[in-house]
Amino acid sequence: MKLSTYPKFRRLLTAGTAALAVGVVSLNANIGTLNAEAAAPQIPLRAAAENLLSKVTWNASSDSVTVEGEGLSGTFTLGSTSAALNGKAMTLDAAPYAQNGRVYVSEMGLTALRDASAVAQNRTGFELVSSFDVPSGKAEIASSTPDGQRLIVTEADAGSIAVLDIADPMQPSLLKNVSFKSLSDKAEVTSVAAMPDGNYALAVIRTGDTMQLANPGLLAVVDLRTYEIAKTYPLGIGPDSIAVSKDGRYAVIAIEDEELDPATDEYDYPNAKRPGSISVIEFTDGDALSGTLTDLPVDLSGTEGAIYPHEPQPEYVAINEAGTTAAVTLQENNAIALVDLATKKVTKIFALGTTTHAADVEEDGLVSFTTMMQGRFEPDGIVFSPDGKHLITANEGDLGKNEFEDSVRAGGRNIAVWDLDGNLVYDSLNLIDEAAARAGVYPDDRSPNKGSEVENLAVSTIDGQPILAVAAERADAILFFDLTDAAKPTYLGLIRTAGESPEGIHRVSGRDLFISADEGTGTISFYAKSK
Repeated sequence: MKLSTYPKFRRLLTAGTAALAVGVVSLNANIGTLNAEAAAPQIPLRAAAENLLSKVTWNASSDSVTVEGEGLSGTFTLGSTSAALNGKAMTLDAAPYAQNGRVYVSEMGLTALRDASAVAQNRTGFELVSSFDVPSGKAEIASSTPDGQRLIVTEADAGSIAVLDIADPMQPSLLKNVSFKSLSDKAEVTSVAAMPDGNYALAVIRTGDTMQLANPGLLAVVDLRTYEIAKTYPLGIGPDSIAVSKDGRYAVIAIEDEELDPATDEYDYPNAKRPGSISVIEFTDGDALSGTLTDLPVDLSGTEGAIYPHEPQPEYVAINEAGTTAAVTLQENNAIALVDLATKKVTKIFALGTTTHAADVEEDGLVSFTTMMQGRFEPDGIVFSPDGKHLITANEGDLGKNEFEDSVRAGGRNIAVWDLDGNLVYDSLNLIDEAAARAGVYPDDRSPNKGSEVENLAVSTIDGQPILAVAAERADAILFFDLTDAAKPTYLGLIRTAGESPEGIHRVSGRDLFISADEGTGTISFYAKSK
């Protein structure tokens, strides 16, 4: 996935003064204009505040402007560096001023407003407590050892995993890098999972497959006591996600086989010839060194609504708590497959249809959720609810934004809850994009595409409360939901990531701690219970 490293909030809040100045604050004509040239670089307040879904009111008697939003209250006074945000006084680096009927504030003032709004959105019971920049600059997917003391992080095209000491999340450190370049000089690690016995980690490796090169993948078993590669299993072409059952009996791997044409950096789905599959490995007594692999074809010929039936492209895997069933997203087909692990058979496949809700679909510097959008869900990440009765999907989208010239967009920009027969029981609609906007992290430059781009999820029960954590990749944010009623998730709030572009989200084993692997900057962000 191609990512921009330019900070998203700066793009949003300063992109195009002409666009941001569309909304104006009505001012008394007799108010004098301060010397704008003497002030720090300034931003039109009304449009920027409205991008936070807040309202702006001009108070003529006090020459001040009030900004009011959900959990947000701020006052800026013309000619004064004194301001108030959510009842707290602050000093600005430059005084707001009025010019041509508009009020301008400095970037510091707007950043403070944005920060206050973001803090107000966090009702999660968690907080960002620390971060760690992986030395390779790579971090995508993470898994923790059963004791919760070590974190294993994929380093993607660096061809390695990083093992971190996270005993103290305030002081994480690198213990070891394990390279797989000895297995293939084109090794790319796409996923990782620690075995429940804590002795081994399973790393999924691509070996340079393209449309032209049908290079098979590998599953490498890493001994976590010696950090040596203890064994490998052959996999199909282009393996992606892996999940391991709680008892360690099964590992399930999505064999995606994307068939990327490196000459065009595109996928020719209609003419794809390698369909991918689902691999199930059964380990004797949970021993990672004693496994039997079964490769399952995915037949979409009878699935009504499948987009490219000849090209299932399994994407992401989840296994229920009981260790009996795996769910696999077929993202490009907008479908989900269920696998019975005991019989190693695909038992059900259902297409997901579309969602319709308000969205911002224009990159214009203004955040406005007023256009009705129809989109295919096209989920990436998937989890089971804690009781195993529902599936929850992160509906990122992957096809072109108008793949079939039917005005149906790729990706739902949402999360959705499904029963095990494929019936939709909950749709978050535009909740995630709106929450990102209120926190000042909505990526307006992605409005024509997939918005906040809901990438991945993690579910866990903490202090008796089932929690869903959702990674919004382009918004650089993690959203939390209460899953007490899995059919009706309750939104708790949002926390901004320390790095950019969270790809993986994980609850650390046995601890009240979530982490996100922020792909854009190779950062691990730590979210702990608030004190």
